[in-house]
Amino acid sequence: MTERTTAASAGWLEVAVEADTESVEAVAELLSRYAYNQGVVIEEPFTQRPDGEDLTIDPTRPVRVSGYLPRGPQLEEQLRRIAEGLWHLRQIGTVGELKTADRPEEDWANAWKEHFQVTRIGRRFVIRPSWREYEPRPDDLVITLDPGMAFGTGLHPTTDFCLRWLEELPVAGKTVLDAGAGSGILSIGAIARGAAHVDAVEIDPVAVKALRHNLALNEVTGQVRVIEGDVATVIPPTPTYDLVLANIISRILIGAAPALAGAARPGAPLVLSGVITEREDEVLAAFAAQGCTLRQRRVAGDWVSLLMTREA
Repeated sequence: MTERTTAASAGWLEVAVEADTESVEAVAELLSRYAYNQGVVIEEPFTQRPDGEDLTIDPTRPVRVSGYLPRGPQLEEQLRRIAEGLWHLRQIGTVGELKTADRPEEDWANAWKEHFQVTRIGRRFVIRPSWREYEPRPDDLVITLDPGMAFGTGLHPTTDFCLRWLEELPVAGKTVLDAGAGSGILSIGAIARGAAHVDAVEIDPVAVKALRHNLALNEVTGQVRVIEGDVATVIPPTPTYDLVLANIISRILIGAAPALAGAARPGAPLVLSGVITEREDEVLAAFAAQGCTLRQRRVAGDWVSLLMTREA
């Protein structure tokens, strides 16, 4: 039986099924036969602490598999075949009922974009979503992003902090490490401020794809080297960088302290963001043990950003 939501008669139909982990692959393969461009979305349930740490998959809850079917004369037959396939899969696994919801064309393709407007941060940085027009002022540093692809739109306080430090610190002609680069917003911002070169380190392959895409959008690919991997292991602890930017959660910062501090030249500033206030002392202690001294801090709600210096 299909649970149905009534809406506009044109556009797309979202189909979704919840299944246990053993059945997910089979359900995804079934939906991909009929979904537009064979595309399906697999949403694994997770739990995490309020500070964004300890993200773990919750094996006790079902996984949601969804896709979009274009409306047309073939739709009813496709739904019948999907329902039939799900019936067979239920004989060997835990598979929920097919749920559908109408999605008008504009809802599916564009509605999420309404959440992202042109945003000014500090005095000069302007974050421009790639689909919005903006006429820059003479001193603006415009960063063009496709925020739908990864984290790092500039709207989170930790990213806002980093961009404000980038405005104030000497960056022109410097070599910069962007640890946990995400969407690339800080790498692009550093180049906009005149950095000679940036090494952007990111462990998530989805974010790496977004990072490369946004570097190309801003025509800075030649000035930013993308390094895929764990910053604690892929960056040698040798004094290479004039500025270190690390917008990463506290637990990762603590573990990567030897690599991050070791990569900074003597006297180089380190911007440590993504720190939840309750773990600030632990982060400070980890970097103090590596010869770093606190210079300034910024706070917004439960988030803190630390400006430290690698001493000689």
